[in-house]
Amino acid sequence: MARELPALDVRQLHYFVTLAEQGSISSAATALHMAQPSLSENLMRLEKRLGVQLVVRSARGVMLTQAGQLLAEHGRQIVDATGRAINEIRHAGNDARGPVAVGLPPSLGLLLSVPLAETIQSEYPEVRLRITEGMSGNIAEWIEEERMDLGYVYEVHDNHDLIFQPVMAEKLFLATAPDNIPDCVDWTDPAAPTIKGVDLPSLPLALPASSHGARKVVERFARGAGIKLNIIVEIDSLPQLITMATRASAYTILPHAAVINEVAAGTIRLFEIVEPTMTRSAFMLRKRSRPITRASFAVQQSIGIIIQEMIERFQLDAAFISEDARLNPPVEKDNK
Repeated sequence: MARELPALDVRQLHYFVTLAEQGSISSAATALHMAQPSLSENLMRLEKRLGVQLVVRSARGVMLTQAGQLLAEHGRQIVDATGRAINEIRHAGNDARGPVAVGLPPSLGLLLSVPLAETIQSEYPEVRLRITEGMSGNIAEWIEEERMDLGYVYEVHDNHDLIFQPVMAEKLFLATAPDNIPDCVDWTDPAAPTIKGVDLPSLPLALPASSHGARKVVERFARGAGIKLNIIVEIDSLPQLITMATRASAYTILPHAAVINEVAAGTIRLFEIVEPTMTRSAFMLRKRSRPITRASFAVQQSIGIIIQEMIERFQLDAAFISEDARLNPPVEKDNK
């Protein structure tokens, strides 16, 4: 049901409240920087619109009627509240402040968490950032329950309440210890050795459980290639999967971003999986009905910049998906 429009506007209230405080037309006109006749005309229009007498004029100024006293009391509250609302809106339009909760899958957490925290602390000191790692399915639940402002996942769900925006596409590699390289690796290009998908079934693999987003990507690849993987253990901990590989206890399948430090230190070797190439995409996730604050949008933009910087710095086999695919910054009030 539509609201009925009020019989007066905020400007008229401001004029009348000033008149009530000043006690005379001349003093109020001076305070308002307007001509006395103009103020008197506004007062008469206000009385006519409300259908009541608001003041009694005298040689000493004006006295408020009972209706005038009520209007002055309510008007002062309305004018003050309107001023606060305008300040908050302007503040929200220009500054990023308030809490922002972000969900990241483990491999992106390793890549982004520390540089993101440092960037927000330096560039947006009024933003209170909270980063939580979890599986893609869990992050989607947290977003839907509004426990987080935005998340990054490797799975897209058919859910009208959620918005998915692609942010990065990356290759997946066979990861192993340098002293556990399979005989089936193709060294035709020594700078970029590869392994064919059909050779994976011969290798003992350590992978996350079937509910994990990364595992689902690998399983889809295996089904498409018509192969059955030899999974000897399921571990839902990225650091432990990496440890299994570095100890030559098993092979695993990971993106370069998840083992940047190990590759640089020489404790992990990566081999591109080909025929076909195994890739996956990361998506930014928001709830459609949740207002986008300036703070959360600032965090979202910072994540995009950091992803691009990491791809370039570490020469990752990944591609950042253009900012054009992202949401445009809104003008909404910040969470308090």
